[in-house]
Amino acid sequence: SRIIRVMKEIAAQIKSARNIVITTHIQPDGDAVGSTLALLRILRNMGKNCRAITPSPVPEGLAFLLRNQDEIVRYRPERDDAVLGEAEIFIVLDCADLDRAGEVGRKMTEIGRPILVIDHHSTNEGFGDLNHIVGRASSTAELLIELLDHLPVVLSIDIAVPLYTAILTDTGGFNYPITTPETHKSASRLLEAGVNPYLIYRQVFLDQSTEYIRLAGLALFNTRLAYGGEVAYSIVPHDLYRMFKPREDELSKLPPHLLTIHGVEISALFLETEPGLVVVELRSQGLVNVASVAKKFGGGGHSGASGARIRGETTEIVHRVLSELENRLLRARRKGVTEKYRSEIWGRY
Repeated sequence: SRIIRVMKEIAAQIKSARNIVITTHIQPDGDAVGSTLALLRILRNMGKNCRAITPSPVPEGLAFLLRNQDEIVRYRPERDDAVLGEAEIFIVLDCADLDRAGEVGRKMTEIGRPILVIDHHSTNEGFGDLNHIVGRASSTAELLIELLDHLPVVLSIDIAVPLYTAILTDTGGFNYPITTPETHKSASRLLEAGVNPYLIYRQVFLDQSTEYIRLAGLALFNTRLAYGGEVAYSIVPHDLYRMFKPREDELSKLPPHLLTIHGVEISALFLETEPGLVVVELRSQGLVNVASVAKKFGGGGHSGASGARIRGETTEIVHRVLSELENRLLRARRKGVTEKYRSEIWGRY
């Protein structure tokens, strides 16, 4: 099939290259970090001179995956431009658009070496010279597990742990509709390699800061409902946010709580992290593809979980985003609500 052919082509390019640089999207999530780290270790085990240079730092909540702080480095031109210039190929993981790779993506374009893309976002139109994009895959990590079968590398525990973390986080603990039999088969291979699922679960989901819990309590207390109770949202102004200062990677864990309210189809968190800058986190039960909503405001993500950073006045941003959500809900209702429809929307991951 075409998918296997492309995978073999990627494996061949990897085998023939000596110097390789990997990157992923800004504000990386579990799949971005886990996939990047796993591929870095795979290529180094093959004897490649490989570096992982990303546009944003590894979130503190995922730092447990790193052997040391230099495994994945945030891009610094004075240090990294020479490394990028020596690369024979670039590999961009879990990134639907090269703009989402920030400064690193722009530098790669400027240098002009071949770009290999491995991704599972259905919105990815194929910006690379060689693209392995499988929208039905649960995660980019799942694609890397398949790629491993075409590379001379053993699936060791140090590769399996970041891959499992990536799948766990991108499937919502194996609960999202994009979780397939293939997803569980991939996870089974990782467990056979020695992964302890409860240990990773604790590190990912049961390791929150006190500051986050306190801010989350206030945000949940201030929850508001809109559009007949189908949208739940909370606004956290800057003066409240700066009282607690939770880790930024923890903020994405708050909207799912709003989504548990009976009858709510979409949840939204509006958090003013600095004056004039609002982080918007969106979650959906499936009727609305919130990735397309986030993209309209300069962000991105998945159909059921996405976000954006919007500059402007908070009240205006809240109005604009909620209006867009209302329009999308109305359109969805006209098409008729079924579980099949929800799964189809989630399939546009």
